[in-house]
Amino acid sequence: MKLKSSLTKRNETSWESTPKLHLRYIRLPDQVLDIYDDLIYKSERVIVGKSQITSAHSVTFDGEAVLAPGFQIVYFELMGRWFTVGKIRDLRGRHTGYYCDIVTPPKLLDDGGVELIDLFLDLWVSPDLRFKVLDEEELESVFVKGWITKRLYDMAKTELRKLITLVEKGSFPPYSVKYLEKRLCL
Repeated sequence: MKLKSSLTKRNETSWESTPKLHLRYIRLPDQVLDIYDDLIYKSERVIVGKSQITSAHSVTFDGEAVLAPGFQIVYFELMGRWFTVGKIRDLRGRHTGYYCDIVTPPKLLDDGGVELIDLFLDLWVSPDLRFKVLDEEELESVFVKGWITKRLYDMAKTELRKLITLVEKGSFPPYSVKYLEKRLCL
């Protein structure tokens, strides 16, 4: 049975509120964040949400802030994949790059939202496909502390290598992300 996809376009003059996406983001050992962001698109393979960066987490690439509080993120939860892709735009709306989180594959929640577990390893990809690995020390630290299993540690490293291969081959972002970026004018 094929699920219908839903497409939501924001209408600034409408009194209707934008549908929300419940995202449960787990950082081991015990941090659980329940976030409700704007839902842009949902199918059986991809869920797309939108929000603004609110944490103090920032990324600098080539001496420029490419991810910072207030920047817009459109993120793609790819069902069955061990990573998410977030397209980042700065305060002027300029695309600064992609933030890829290595995570467990998204698990659907009863309310239609998704749950994923952060595996403490990230990849920054610039629009011209240069990249920077982020948080390798954090992955090592949480593994030593016993917060993640050897299996999850190995999967995080394997998935990072796969993502880097996609970038190096010029096949990034993945096809489903490229397709939806174009279709939804993201």
